[in-house]
Amino acid sequence: MKIVIAGGGDVGVKIAEKLIYENHDVTILEKDPQLIRTLQSKLDAMIIQGDATNINTLIEANILSADSFIAVTNSDGDNLIACSIVKKCCKNNISITCKIDSYYQYFNEKYLSPNDFGIETIIKPLEITVAKIMELMNNPNIFEIMNYADNMAQLVGVKVKRDFKHKGIPISEISSKDNIFSKVRLVAIQREGKVIVPKGQDVIYPKDKLYLVGKTNIVKNIVEEHFSSPMNLKNIIIVGGTKHAIELSKALNKSKKNITIIEEDKFRCKKLSFLLDNVLVMNGSATDSHLMDEVSIEDSCVISMSDNDEYNILSAFTAKKYGASKTMCMVKNSSIVNLINNLDPIDTVFSPHALTIGDILKYTRKTDLFSVSPFTEIDAETIGINVTQNSPILDTPIKDINFPKKSIIGVIIRDNNVIIPTGNDLIKMGDKVIVFLLPEAIYEVEKMFTAPKFGGRR
Repeated sequence: MKIVIAGGGDVGVKIAEKLIYENHDVTILEKDPQLIRTLQSKLDAMIIQGDATNINTLIEANILSADSFIAVTNSDGDNLIACSIVKKCCKNNISITCKIDSYYQYFNEKYLSPNDFGIETIIKPLEITVAKIMELMNNPNIFEIMNYADNMAQLVGVKVKRDFKHKGIPISEISSKDNIFSKVRLVAIQREGKVIVPKGQDVIYPKDKLYLVGKTNIVKNIVEEHFSSPMNLKNIIIVGGTKHAIELSKALNKSKKNITIIEEDKFRCKKLSFLLDNVLVMNGSATDSHLMDEVSIEDSCVISMSDNDEYNILSAFTAKKYGASKTMCMVKNSSIVNLINNLDPIDTVFSPHALTIGDILKYTRKTDLFSVSPFTEIDAETIGINVTQNSPILDTPIKDINFPKKSIIGVIIRDNNVIIPTGNDLIKMGDKVIVFLLPEAIYEVEKMFTAPKFGGRR
């Protein structure tokens, strides 16, 4: 499959890396000469320096023969213009995906829609990120959450505490001792920076991070019974007056919580005060001890979401030092995530880029994938697969399937039932299967379930 990506920033690079690994033919367009040199040394792809809104640059990138065009530059306007040019110039069946942060600035249901620009798929990182934060805040005892099939099934990430009563016991024995564990599937253990796809003989230790999937109400019950602590988040403190902070504040206003934004720039503080009702705006640094003494930190959730990753990390550390109940940290640079995901002062790490990448990859893989959900803290993902008649493993017992070692079936959703599969269960036509997998297992797993959407390896 030939894919042209406009934008060589972190999102464009991560998408390209995954698509190249899956043996797609990738071309990247980027304006920045310095970034071009980095891309050329890092990626096995054609790198073209130029503006994606220039028809000649697009033609040089062989857009006329491409199967897919993905616009992920940092400019909404450039993304829209590039997509419009591609639609006008290219074959009718080219897939066009466009990242738009300020969606409602450009589109109105009554007058203008993405279809007017020839765009099939719009990705809205701002909206996706705010929705993710709200969900994590509504479930304060977890650090990761993913929902599937209209919320019928749910995956959560939880941290094992010192007093966990099943610590040091083989996983295969836990279900017999505690029936609720037989109703969920443990798909991964994160321990000291490593990811383990668990077997029955593996054991759980304090400080492990577990990824559990099952029927949504059962997952909620197991979190409440084994992994929760009393937490009353009366106050929400947002560090950084970014566009993310503005949209999150608007959403939080409906929850009637006390909202404070800490912003270093005086001019931006005035703008925030004008834009937001019922929000206290404070001018200063969230790492300043004098300012933190003035803020009601206890019983608070501190969400660090400035445009500076390092400042977000330091402010989360400071907030925990002053007694914050929960800290959440936005990180855009994916290379930093692995360095901080085991630090106790940071309860939850979230990445707008990871959320954006997941949404985009869903449209570049196979026709029968209904979800692609990369994790923020680990290099892994879950995929949701609609089982079709093309599947080579249709009506085969799971125990007879040579499943890749770096993957595991989480749940099967069948006729509105969520099944925790055993070796004797069959994969049936019409099933929705949630699979947890590491990067090296992606191709083999997808090949097992369905025929490729496009020609070539996929």
